[in-house]
This record gives sequence, structure tokens and C-alpha cells, in this order.
Amino acid sequence: LLEAIAARHPRTVALDISMAMLQRARARLQARGLAVPLVRGDVTFPPLASAAFNAIVMTFVFSAVPDGARAMAQLARLLRPGGRLILVDACIPADGNLPARALARLWRLFGDRMRDEAALMEAAGLRVIHRREFGAFRSIRITVAEKPANVTFPSPP
Repeated sequence: LLEAIAARHPRTVALDISMAMLQRARARLQARGLAVPLVRGDVTFPPLASAAFNAIVMTFVFSAVPDGARAMAQLARLLRPGGRLILVDACIPADGNLPARALARLWRLFGDRMRDEAALMEAAGLRVIHRREFGAFRSIRITVAEKPANVTFPSPP
């Protein structure tokens, strides 16, 4: 996904806590001739400027972050007014179907957290504009939120 985004948006930046993942990403990007700044950091304390991004995309990462509220506040801080946050992650679907609940139990055994991303987005001052469940047993959710134009978020201490 990073390669596809970087190919279309030359000002792409990638953040990951794992140096090994960043090295892997660098090799793949270089093979495609793409230059993307790769930043090592934790989403709960990202070493990035406030209001620096038009969009943030996270796929199957947010459920692994221990402090979801702190991470969401930081993601909101990083967005420019009108910017969008797109999260794709595992979920327990609204219909609570049995196979999806079983998958969620399995993900929890591996350390993932099943959360209501929309509620965390709203608590961080973002406006949810899209939410859809899909995939096997509707166990994957995409949630999209937008930072209102009239809201500012202070830089972290």
C-alpha cells in the first residue's frame, strides 16, 4: 500500500516503530525508484509536526496500539484542517455474528485490541464521515474521519 500511495503522492511520509519494517519498506521503495521519508517512531508520540498532513492511512495497525485514545489524539494533531484519517482494521461487526466474534477472540490472543475507532475519532475532535464493515464475516472495518476546519490541536509537551 505504501508503494501505491507513494507512486501517486510524491510527498508521502511513512512512520513505523520497527526499524526492520522501515528497512523492508526502504528496499521495496528503492526497487520502484520511490523516495519516501521513513520515520521511526511511535504513533502515541510521533516525531512529526502538527497539522502537517492532508491524509493519514493506517491498515491493520491501530488494533496493535496499546493506548488508542492517545494515538488518536496524536493522529488528529497531525492532520491539517480538512484532512482525513483512514483506518482499516479488524473489528467485531455491528451484527456481532459468531464467526467474527471467534476471529476477534483469536486476534486478542495475539495482542490486538478490538475498538470502536469511530468513538475514539469523535473523542479526539474528528468527524466520522464513513464507516463500513467488509471481508470475511464483515470482520474488517474501514472508518474515515475528517478534521474540522475550525479546530486546532496543540503540539504535545
